[in-house]
Amino acid sequence: MYKAIIFDVYGTIFDMSSLEKRLNQFDETQASSISQLWRKTQLQHMFLKQIMQRYITFDILTKDALRFTLDKHKIQYNREDINQLFDAFLDLDYFKEIPRVFSDLKAKNLEIGVLSNGNDSMLMPLVDNSKISDDIDTVMSVDEIKQYKPSPASYALILDYYHVNRSEVLYVSSNSWDVTGAANFGFDTVWVNRRKMQFDNNGQAPTMTVSNLNELVKWVEMNK
Repeated sequence: MYKAIIFDVYGTIFDMSSLEKRLNQFDETQASSISQLWRKTQLQHMFLKQIMQRYITFDILTKDALRFTLDKHKIQYNREDINQLFDAFLDLDYFKEIPRVFSDLKAKNLEIGVLSNGNDSMLMPLVDNSKISDDIDTVMSVDEIKQYKPSPASYALILDYYHVNRSEVLYVSSNSWDVTGAANFGFDTVWVNRRKMQFDNNGQAPTMTVSNLNELVKWVEMNK
């Protein structure tokens, strides 16, 4: 029986497509292109830093990815521009079902935590400025161990916080690489496949796949 349900943050709780809406100084087409390349580059830089064991905090990495993205789009910028655009990451929209889902899970006496590659200066404003902060028991950042997900050490952080067995943790993410990493560590996993993507199977399949988090609540109820 699960004691804790741990959620990824970016793309799982908070909608990454809302990043585009925050880039209102650009036209719609350009904002879409910038937001998509920014996120893609952010992840590429993250994986590369992890492989090279050259950890930097996620806010610095995210700003570096933004500079690359603006250079790629031939957009001139200064430090103030970077800081202003970066603030979009601190004010993302959460998916509309999240408040009800968290409330239902809390009613089942389940601990709700989040584990993110974001450092506290990114995570805390995002969580604290939302209406769902009261339902999140624990905010965990890999910055504590200086290793990005999907390293095994990043998922071990959950056990350090909760002092439970791996079988008592359910890990939820919309990112297939994150699901793979958590499953490899030994957690049961839920892949939130909102866009009907094909799972990138690298030897570790999700325990359950859902199209939204309302389905997660139903599944937890059946498997309690």
